[in-house]
Amino acid sequence: MSPLLAPAADSPRKIALITGGNSGVGLAIAHRLYNYSTTTGSPLTLVLGCRNMAKAETARQQILQSSANLQESTYPEEKPTCLVELLHIDTSSVASVKHAAREFSQRYSRLDRLFCNAGAMAISGLNALSIARGLTTHPIAFFESSEAMDQQRHLVSSDGLGLIFETNVFGHYLLIHLLTDFLSEARGRVIWTGSSASQLEFSRADYQHVLGDKSYESSKYIIDQINIPLAERLRERGVESYVAEPGNVQSNFLASLDALWFQLLVSLVFYICRTMAGLPRFTITAEAGCESACYLALASDEQKEGLDARLKYYSHVTRLGYSSVASLPIKYDRSTATFLMNKLDGLIERFDKQ
Repeated sequence: MSPLLAPAADSPRKIALITGGNSGVGLAIAHRLYNYSTTTGSPLTLVLGCRNMAKAETARQQILQSSANLQESTYPEEKPTCLVELLHIDTSSVASVKHAAREFSQRYSRLDRLFCNAGAMAISGLNALSIARGLTTHPIAFFESSEAMDQQRHLVSSDGLGLIFETNVFGHYLLIHLLTDFLSEARGRVIWTGSSASQLEFSRADYQHVLGDKSYESSKYIIDQINIPLAERLRERGVESYVAEPGNVQSNFLASLDALWFQLLVSLVFYICRTMAGLPRFTITAEAGCESACYLALASDEQKEGLDARLKYYSHVTRLGYSSVASLPIKYDRSTATFLMNKLDGLIERFDKQ
């Protein structure tokens, strides 16, 4: 049984924090952990770290209501095995991340799992030329990527950083920095949500990707590169760090487009790629996409010995939708990783002084 949720009379309640926990893969992770905790009777507090607290409360109620019958029938006379609590955090704001870390430290004494899941893609519209080229020359790779979507340039946060870079990478890096003691106390694990699109469009000259039009891809590439040296650093404190890749999920990014026809087309092609071509990375649903993150979170101490920060863990599905996890080495460049860690540590030093 998982060390995260294994019940013991004298063990403390475990804590899992999920950024972006109100929707998509983050919400699916929350559902999975809630159900696991409830069915095993293992005390757990799920903390949904969200920017929009109204949506966070809706997600909280959804988790509780969807699992209410299960919990009541399994342990009808006991205190709820799994609690679901909310924490306001906006990873695009240093002030918000610092405030969230302070609030967390006042409410909890440990952190067993930190899911660095919140993410943003600033889509400005569809690119007709890219769609035509992709459909005619490399259709499968096209639907595995974000080629069809134009992304906004020159987006800068209130902290003066690239907005997508701060949201997807630095906000989480800062959160890890601020909560390392709590992770160390629990010998916890950090689990990043990666992407297959992470090999595109990174430039050292514009590492925050303010000037380019692939800021999402650049941010996910950074996650791949920093995880190995970050894991080496955290391991000295008894903490592990991994990257989970959910596969091709129909995410909220597509819903932000005012193009129902494209969403329907993507859905149709995803199912064709999975059922007819047998391509396992077309997970389609968030429930299937969260498989790799939950695998990393729930691996036992014995299983953990086989985990490796140098690998990326992929959610896969069969033609019929049965889930599994595969792993491949991260395409890692030590020089780039060192460059990025120095940049991120420099930002930490800068904002620690504020």
